[in-house]
Amino acid sequence: LIITSCQSSKEDKQSGPFANESFKIMRGTNIAHWLSQSRRRGEERAVFFTEKDVKYIDSLGFDHIRLPIDEEQMWDEAGKRNDDAFALMKNCLDWCSTAGLRVIIDLHILRSHHFNEAVKPLWSVPAEQDKFIALWKDLSAFLKEYPTGMVAYEPMNEPVADDPEQWNQLLGRLIDSIR
Repeated sequence: LIITSCQSSKEDKQSGPFANESFKIMRGTNIAHWLSQSRRRGEERAVFFTEKDVKYIDSLGFDHIRLPIDEEQMWDEAGKRNDDAFALMKNCLDWCSTAGLRVIIDLHILRSHHFNEAVKPLWSVPAEQDKFIALWKDLSAFLKEYPTGMVAYEPMNEPVADDPEQWNQLLGRLIDSIR
């Protein structure tokens, strides 16, 4: 499931690349092990993926990237933003905008849910569901400067619940909250 990004009002005037376009993609690549599934921090993380990489991806004929991000990389346990990680994500989005690439932001791993773990508190602890929604509200507020034709949301990588209806209900709450 991919949700196009949410803007504060349908009356917002978009300008620049992707202005008033729908989110259409054909050929993309995943930017793994940068803001997700990585222990890199500081300069090592900053130089792992750069504008040069975005230009190279564009030169290969791709029209989008999928950018996985992990909760532990982007926010501390209290839900406060990691400014360094958000700055890297913003740089990436700006480079993609300049290159004409669309971006799918994928909240890949949560502290309360990893698709391979036996115990996934996201499905059994209401406070974890509220936290998941709060993270997306914060992320959506950060991403609102980018046009809906450029950025789409993948709410969670491989949501694995005991009952699929748990995901349907949580997703419904999430969409209502960020719209």
